[in-house]
Amino acid sequence: MKKYIKILLITTLIISFGCKTDDFLDEPLRGQEQLDDFFSTEEKSLNFVNGIYNKVNGESWWQVTMPRQINEMATDDNWSGNTLQPRPDITGIAAYNVFPGSTYFNSFWESHYIGITRANIALERIPGVNMDENLKTRLMAESRFLRAFFYFELVRSFGGLPIVTTYTELLEPSISDKVRSPIAEVYELIESDLNSAINDLPLKSQQSAIDLGRVTKGAAQSLLAKVYLTEEKWQSAKDMASEVINSGEYSLETQFENIYKVNHYNGPESIFEINYFTDLNFSEVGNGLPITNGSRGDQGWGWGSPTSDLENAFLSEGDNIRLRSTIIKHGEPVYGDPTTTSFDGKPTENKSGRTNRKFYVPVDERPVPYQRATIALPYIHIRLADVILMHAEASYFAGDEGTAKTSLKTIRDRVQLTTNMALTGDALRDAIWKERRLELALEHHRLFDLRRQKINGVPRIALLMGPNGSFVNYNVNISTDPFETTNLGEPQDKGKFFDINTHLVWPIPPEEIQLSKGNITQNPGY
Repeated sequence: MKKYIKILLITTLIISFGCKTDDFLDEPLRGQEQLDDFFSTEEKSLNFVNGIYNKVNGESWWQVTMPRQINEMATDDNWSGNTLQPRPDITGIAAYNVFPGSTYFNSFWESHYIGITRANIALERIPGVNMDENLKTRLMAESRFLRAFFYFELVRSFGGLPIVTTYTELLEPSISDKVRSPIAEVYELIESDLNSAINDLPLKSQQSAIDLGRVTKGAAQSLLAKVYLTEEKWQSAKDMASEVINSGEYSLETQFENIYKVNHYNGPESIFEINYFTDLNFSEVGNGLPITNGSRGDQGWGWGSPTSDLENAFLSEGDNIRLRSTIIKHGEPVYGDPTTTSFDGKPTENKSGRTNRKFYVPVDERPVPYQRATIALPYIHIRLADVILMHAEASYFAGDEGTAKTSLKTIRDRVQLTTNMALTGDALRDAIWKERRLELALEHHRLFDLRRQKINGVPRIALLMGPNGSFVNYNVNISTDPFETTNLGEPQDKGKFFDINTHLVWPIPPEEIQLSKGNITQNPGY
């Protein structure tokens, strides 16, 4: 994957679709001959599919990974963090005083639809290319997986979507009449694409060294398990997660701290990740999160600071192993970095004086200069522990508490925590949900977990946020954290504006509504 993605990033082989999503509605590719050329050989077809991968994390740090980071800020795990720079398009989202025209909603939508368009073109054109049939089958499957991935991220973020499945649709005059399809129809497409991809993708163990990092059968099964979990298709989610767990293709990292380790690519636990690397001759080839997420006292920008509420969750379990590899705290040593014995969390400019350890790079392992988008830190979308916890949750809701507890124990055993095997009912459910929070903390899963998990039919996010939410109450009436309660540059009542009738999805970018002449409608409340 690294080799292929590097080729993409340093060449202009891939088509430019313009800046706006609806540009693909109004500005078709620059000529049929140019499109033919992109699929004139096996190598060019492969490079085109590489260009679809390039949209998974966006072609620049702000397009996709920054919106994912902002999603995390809108949960109980993160503050906006940076109290020095006024950025209402960031802090407003985190506080549920949402600015619909935020660049980050726009860029996320646009980048994902460009990825969908590239996948559609590949699916239409690759069948006609004279090339190795096995490679052709694999590239088609990869394109279907990636299209499903993009639609899944969009439907979870915005709700119903305009569905476009072919490039030829974009050439028809009626394309401007596209409207939002119901959520159920979007999920039907996602399931169809993933089930098709599963049949044709290789196992991880069948990949050559140069192909490591490309999507596999296990990646498609894992994503489909998460789709089923989101749809509350409990037995299907359990069965699909079981396929991955029992495949023998993946294993948990022995040491938790090795999961997010710089230059550690496609480890035994990794199922779907994007590799980054350091090459100072080119921009945007490295991971930007260590800088955007890093402390302002450590060459970072200070966005996305862990909350004391999250730290308390680790402490309540006696979970020091994961805590030390998840949260860095001002004035304390950094686990795994012997050069930093007293971390500068810059509490005068940072809401919590805390930083995400998972995106931190030890000083001796940093490139020089140490700057945004130059850092060889992988970004993991799906790993085995996530799948095991999906299996635990789906098993519980499918009525199989014994299996749920066994999967829960597997995750806790790694970090030397005991599991109460007598747990049952709501207590078991809550233990599984808490384990997801601790295991996957700050990896950009929390918002979507809180939106889909329900207690008596009410999404958990609505129980944490809002004027009477438990997270708001903790910060306003209970917390004595010395950093959060003294730096009020970010208000302590973050989340009080949450409205369950509005904020279970984000607003459709206003530019898209305008460009569609109102055929794409806005979500209620925005």
